[in-house]
Amino acid sequence: MIHAFVDRVQTLESGERVAVLILRWREGDYFEWLVPLEWLPPNTREGHWLVVSFETDPRTQARMHQQVEQLLKELKTDDGV
Repeated sequence: MIHAFVDRVQTLESGERVAVLILRWREGDYFEWLVPLEWLPPNTREGHWLVVSFETDPRTQARMHQQVEQLLKELKTDDGV
């Protein structure tokens, strides 16, 4: 489980609102992660703590694999192979 601290919320030059999250890499080593505010729970504010998790996505993996296979078939057909 990864914990992230919401350091601040800011608006980019593009107008997009992002949260600047602080995550601990290892003892004494931290990094910032800019995340679109819309990805976070409603009413997320500076000073909040979040739990971040990652999961594999087999459905997207399969869909991307099919798209690549289809593109390869199309390229072979276009080359006359």
